[in-house]
Amino acid sequence: MTLYLFLSINMKHILLIFILFSSAALASDPQHKAHNTHKAHSYVGFHGMALILAGDKVLASHMPLYAPPHNYQVVYEVTTNDTHLKIIKKALNEAPNKQTQITILPTKFDLNLLINKLTPTLNTTVFNGHFERGGTALFSTKLTFKNPLYVKKIAITQPEKEEFDLIKVSAEQGVVIHKIQSKPSYDSLSLVALTNRKYNGQLKCDAPLTTALTSKLKACFKSAPSYLETRDFAVN
Repeated sequence: MTLYLFLSINMKHILLIFILFSSAALASDPQHKAHNTHKAHSYVGFHGMALILAGDKVLASHMPLYAPPHNYQVVYEVTTNDTHLKIIKKALNEAPNKQTQITILPTKFDLNLLINKLTPTLNTTVFNGHFERGGTALFSTKLTFKNPLYVKKIAITQPEKEEFDLIKVSAEQGVVIHKIQSKPSYDSLSLVALTNRKYNGQLKCDAPLTTALTSKLKACFKSAPSYLETRDFAVN
């Protein structure tokens, strides 16, 4: 009986030491640390977006950055009440001639709502111009993120050539989006025509980051980019 008790107590001590050792080893493991760091990132914040008009649909494109909580390229079809939607479409139609852009700033929210392709309705301010670069607030509205079209986390890679994806908005309308990579890079959206949801062009463009970028994208995709951002992805 005494021997049994002795062995039982010692086994408990050995098990406890093993658990403590394993926990310490796991905590020092780089992959474990990375996993915990990733989980700690909050995607709650102010997420500004650019609006473009694709056919009769208004699209909102999240203005990404390299670091969380903004490191996702996200494009949604959005809608609001008829009065405000009409004003937004008119402003977007006039924007190219006025050399301006229409941007929005929803109230503070969790970008995971869009990353997970949900359809929230958010209180949103609409701006004539870039909301962080002197844009003018036009009005506020309840904007519904109606239809997720594109969600991709920014991959910090250095590819041999520029890469693009095709967003199919409708059977006749597509949008070519540039995949943001390591600095220097850029964010762009170019409207393209589709035939029965098929794009007859090529999803490639030798368009390095130069002063002629807009012209090169226009030559590749037959229209000037509806949205182009370079400053946020430049080498500091």
